[in-house]
Amino acid sequence: MKDKNEKAEVTQKRDTSADKKRIKKIFIIIASVLAVLAIITALIPLVTELLQDGEGDVSYNPMAFYEVDYNIDIRNDELYQKHNRSIYYNRYGNERVLTKENVTDISPAAVLFYDYINCIIDGDYGKYPSFFTEECKNNEKFKLPAQFTTQGLYDINITLHSSSVSEDDEETVIEIYEVRYRIYKNNGSFRNDILPDETRTLVFELKIKDGSAIINAIAHRAVKTSE
Repeated sequence: MKDKNEKAEVTQKRDTSADKKRIKKIFIIIASVLAVLAIITALIPLVTELLQDGEGDVSYNPMAFYEVDYNIDIRNDELYQKHNRSIYYNRYGNERVLTKENVTDISPAAVLFYDYINCIIDGDYGKYPSFFTEECKNNEKFKLPAQFTTQGLYDINITLHSSSVSEDDEETVIEIYEVRYRIYKNNGSFRNDILPDETRTLVFELKIKDGSAIINAIAHRAVKTSE
């Protein structure tokens, strides 16, 4: 009888020890889950901020930019001329450098982007509005600069993201492009959302009809990783 009682006590002690281990594991799991939730909760504002930064407006202190001087032609700057000022246009993996001689043989979008980029470099703010649809210009989120100087664009890359027939008009093609470039000695008169020599990808929506392309919308690409 004594042996049975001793065995029962041993078994009970083992069960109690096992229960304590299980409880300890449960507490550890709960604590780990709570820690992960705490980290996620802390990161939510940061993630939200990044997405808003990618989709919304960003501007910097005017002191961060070079002085605005309409008497200076950045195209004559010797250091700017040493930068890669070619316009790289990538369509379905076929990358070309756009030139005045070849754009008409590539696509209507290539013609538009070639003229658009050179318009910005030339500081031709009078011609600039002609690149946009009335729908785009009437959008309250779209900011049309009233005036800007010559702009030292370089590292220019234009990549086709998608192409599809418009749901509203079967004769119109909608093409989405990702566009990025840097501005040498950026003075903020054209873009104040990027600092000098930095870049931030833009997303362009083009409407193409009868062999002609026009910009229907421009937005910032949502930030997911650093440029």
